[in-house]
Amino acid sequence: MDQLFDWAKHQGGVFTTRQAARHGLDADALTMAVDRALVRRLAQGVYAVGEAPKRAEERHLELCRGLLARHPDAVLAGRSAVVALGLPVWDVPLATALMQRPVQRQVRRTGAEIRPLDPDAVTLYTETGRVQQTVRAVAQLAIDHGAARGVVAADAALRRGLMTVADVAEELVRRAGHPRVQQLAALHRMCDATAESPGESRLRVLLTGWGFVLEPQFVIRDGDRVVARVDFRVAGTRVLIEFDGLVKYRDGGADALAREKRREDRLRALGWVVIRVTWRDLENPAKVLALVRQAVAQDAVRRPSAAG
Repeated sequence: MDQLFDWAKHQGGVFTTRQAARHGLDADALTMAVDRALVRRLAQGVYAVGEAPKRAEERHLELCRGLLARHPDAVLAGRSAVVALGLPVWDVPLATALMQRPVQRQVRRTGAEIRPLDPDAVTLYTETGRVQQTVRAVAQLAIDHGAARGVVAADAALRRGLMTVADVAEELVRRAGHPRVQQLAALHRMCDATAESPGESRLRVLLTGWGFVLEPQFVIRDGDRVVARVDFRVAGTRVLIEFDGLVKYRDGGADALAREKRREDRLRALGWVVIRVTWRDLENPAKVLALVRQAVAQDAVRRPSAAG
């Protein structure tokens, strides 16, 4: 078994039942190894050695590696391809992998959802294995799990240059007639390469959904001097919105926090209303809406004329 473990480490810590048999381990031996916590069963015919990864994305990639070892003709798709490409996901179920194989219809297996291959598919190679091209993976995520979740991955892909808005538009045309194509159409309207974090993407989708017009990465000047660049300005107001600013500067220690406070004090001295939204706030959308509405109302009272 030690020989199998050493061999599995070179395959990302996973192995299949067939591979175990080549090392002299039958089904009974594998069952015993699982009972003794020497190996972990990931799915039917797929096992892993070592401790389970802590992060959901890492556990998902481990599962994907195992399934690709079992199905070498498979290509990771949708959510699984997005994770393998290193793009962020939010609130996407990762207990099962999504794959494409040369099959006639969609089937489900333990740990996997398998769909037919795209007839004109272009595949990319990652450390995990073969995956759909980026725009198709992101589009599939949006169609399967909703536009807001798709935007989180799409913004990052756009920012990293892995796809373009034109690619998304082309994919939207290709998917015309799909019963959930409106999910992709909404992603096309909302995606933005200027987003610097999943939190910013989520916040922008949330606020634009309520009708706020936002100006992302807005630059504040005092004369010719640049004072700050903030995540969002509510258009037509002097309301600025920063996402999770305290966490952004936490790694810089007390000095970074002090600089951020001075920056924020300067913005307020120049007449700007500054509000901050944290990850926890995003779990309570009504609170976020109240914060922004209050800030906009405060600005309107202070400056009844149109914003400059």
